Amino acid sequence: MNLETLFRQIVTGFLAVVLTIVPREYFKARLAVRLGDQTPAKVGRTSLNPFVHLDPIGTLAFIFLNFGWSRPVPVRPWNLRKRRKHFLLVSLTGPAIGMVCFLLYGVFARSLNNSELVFETLSKAARFSLTYALFSLFPIPPLDGSRILGALLPESYTEWYLKYEVYGVLFMLALLFLWIMPLIMNPFVKFIEKLTIIFTG
Repeated sequence: MNLETLFRQIVTGFLAVVLTIVPREYFKARLAVRLGDQTPAKVGRTSLNPFVHLDPIGTLAFIFLNFGWSRPVPVRPWNLRKRRKHFLLVSLTGPAIGMVCFLLYGVFARSLNNSELVFETLSKAARFSLTYALFSLFPIPPLDGSRILGALLPESYTEWYLKYEVYGVLFMLALLFLWIMPLIMNPFVKFIEKLTIIFTG
């Protein structure tokens, strides 16, 4: 890979990550605040500034491995008006927004294919959005899947379960650096890539 190709991969990949992460984290934070938990607003997560949502390692993983993650939006279920119901709703928002973004970016990529850079960025954004929507359903803290599971657990266990999110992050990093996660994700990522190519034309 020459420097020009690497630079292009980094630029289009970073823009695609921004398009993937910002909508899902912004709307998740806004919904949590609307449902009674002011924590996301207090820590600045109701902003459209991408740098409050991007995780450095997760971003690099997206750019070079085609899957990754964002900084989790801090949500305190005990602050929500209807704890379990609203916590489940907030947790499902990320994957749902990811699916919507996949469809939107795919349509835009098909329509704006006269520019290679624009097409490449939008098709990557579509692919990343779908990958993250499905990947985030894994029940590994702090992914949305773990919070969905937490919302479905008996209420007495939810707070205890959420305390261990930090260990989930360390577990994911260990799987990444030991190259276990890329090996597991590779067939999944290739399937998503083929599906995106078909959708974007």
